[in-house]
Amino acid sequence: MSEFQRRPQHRYQDPLARIWIDCAERGGFRIARTATAYASSDGRGTIFIGSDETLDPDDSLAQMILHELCHALVQGEENESKPDWGLSNEGRIANPWREHACLRLQAFLADSVGLRDFFAPTTDYRVSFWDSLPPDPFAADGGRRDSSCVAARAALWRASLPRWAGPLQTALQASAAIAAVVPRQTQDEAQSGLPSLWTTAAPMPPRHPAGHAAVAAYHAGHGCSDCAWNYKLRETQRCRHAPKIRLDDAAPACTRWEAAAELDCLDCGACCREAFDAVEISAREPLIQRHPTLLVIESRRRKLRRHEERCAALTGGTAPGTAYACAIYADRPRTCREFARAGGHCLEARRRVGLSL
Repeated sequence: MSEFQRRPQHRYQDPLARIWIDCAERGGFRIARTATAYASSDGRGTIFIGSDETLDPDDSLAQMILHELCHALVQGEENESKPDWGLSNEGRIANPWREHACLRLQAFLADSVGLRDFFAPTTDYRVSFWDSLPPDPFAADGGRRDSSCVAARAALWRASLPRWAGPLQTALQASAAIAAVVPRQTQDEAQSGLPSLWTTAAPMPPRHPAGHAAVAAYHAGHGCSDCAWNYKLRETQRCRHAPKIRLDDAAPACTRWEAAAELDCLDCGACCREAFDAVEISAREPLIQRHPTLLVIESRRRKLRRHEERCAALTGGTAPGTAYACAIYADRPRTCREFARAGGHCLEARRRVGLSL
């Protein structure tokens, strides 16, 4: 080798791929490329993505990482230690609603920065499910309690927690910034027969005054005034998601809009389910004498007994279309009596169980 021959000092990386690799690493995962798998996880912190030669022309490493992270969020932390997030190929077929939940979440996150088409999946689910999603990916024929919608909303709540909120928003915003400046077409692409994937990128949607994306196609014709999470403070409209922000009376709906008229405790039961761990009982509560079998004592504190993540007094809701109810409603403790429908705690409970965004 000549003493004047150039020696490479750096290795070039696709900036979009690097952004999403960093997102995964900040969430605790390592990305590795392989020629033996399309996409999988080993249950020990590594996500395997197919090498470039195994992928299709419209495959994006960034999209594939986002898709796997959405699977991780839908399945929850308890399944991160299992290969493929606890889903085998047979399991994905037997429970397609889990894959549907992943894709609903993926569409919602991508929509927030105008990249739904850019971040579209390239698997068979693209034709069988993704392409038929409505503008609001959480809308379903089965209603708000559709299994895939519930799982996707609960995953979005997990995505808002400290572990993922920063990495995901950073990656999404950076992806949109790159998309805004990349040329949509070059001469060599025009001659190749396939348009660039970048031609599918749309402008980033405007932001709602409360800080969320305002995707016009989601809830056209609605606004903050008929949203379940709207309330008034000193005659000024506010949002439970961003209570410090004053909203104009004509503020449009954001992507988290929910019909106020449909907020029904009998169709929800979130506050009595897995959203909260326990209800403490004061010594003066009548139910101590009237319903002693519903009480337990832990660390010298009386609490309502729970059964499989539900308050033992909660009935119903176990089958689609059945209403929830409280078996001791007339004698319910003060904590339950003071729980306000459409209040901040109500919103948090609904988000945790996948009924609200």
